[in-house]
Amino acid sequence: MAALRKAAGPTPAVRVSSETHARLLELAKDENRPMGEIVTDLVEEYRTRRFWDAVNASLDRLHADPEAWQDYQDELGQFQAAPNAELAAEPPYGAEEERRGARDRAEGR
Repeated sequence: MAALRKAAGPTPAVRVSSETHARLLELAKDENRPMGEIVTDLVEEYRTRRFWDAVNASLDRLHADPEAWQDYQDELGQFQAAPNAELAAEPPYGAEEERRGARDRAEGR
């Protein structure tokens, strides 16, 4: 069974409670994946959640200061308006010349 196969070579060990190990084993069996992959996914999910929690906390602090929040909104408005004006003159993404060039490159021309 793939979920129970051992990784090649020595790997670092992490101590977890028996209950956590049992839950990991159950997940590994249910998903037919190694426990290490599940732990990797969980750590990445946790890291991502911590990042966004910090972003949200920073925005909350900024929003708590009305003057700083208005400055942020004004600056954000400048950034949002500028690219739209510049992009209006650009041909649409995937214009015929671009598609033709991509097709030619794919065919080795």
